[in-house]
Amino acid sequence: DFLLLTSDVDEIPKSRFVRALASCQLPLPFQSLLLQCDFYYYSFEFRHATRHYSVGGTVSRFSPNAKVPSDLRGDRFRYRSIPSTCFHCSYCFDRLATVRLKIASFSHTELNIPKFQDQKHIIDRFRNGKDLFDRPDEPLRRVYMNETELPQLLQVKRKHFMYMLDRSTSNAGFLDV
Repeated sequence: DFLLLTSDVDEIPKSRFVRALASCQLPLPFQSLLLQCDFYYYSFEFRHATRHYSVGGTVSRFSPNAKVPSDLRGDRFRYRSIPSTCFHCSYCFDRLATVRLKIASFSHTELNIPKFQDQKHIIDRFRNGKDLFDRPDEPLRRVYMNETELPQLLQVKRKHFMYMLDRSTSNAGFLDV
């Protein structure tokens, strides 16, 4: 048997959780876990003000002969929730072109309009922690580095990932502006 950790690319399990999981004697039968992510926008400077956690990855036990459930994502809502076990950093991109590409690929056509693709609009939102789509029910709050736990790689390679730590510069940390 082995543990299968699944998540989206913008959901990063916290190293302390992975270490704790690896060091545990896990009970049988193992109850699958639903990771709840600390919810950030644009960088680790802006946290969602009302939804502190977003639904994140899962940890499940599988054996080599077991059939993988066909609805792994849908099944996760029956799993035991563990808060603050991962990071979710939405729109944490180093290039403005990537933000535009994501917006252009939306099936939500009401969000794919020229205003939200505008360079000045995007930079203003990223620098000031405002919702990219002007939604009043999506408030963000600024958090300071001493208030937040950071993924280990960001701590070690701060210069490389500065766009994920500081959006206050005139180009909001984008490498292509």
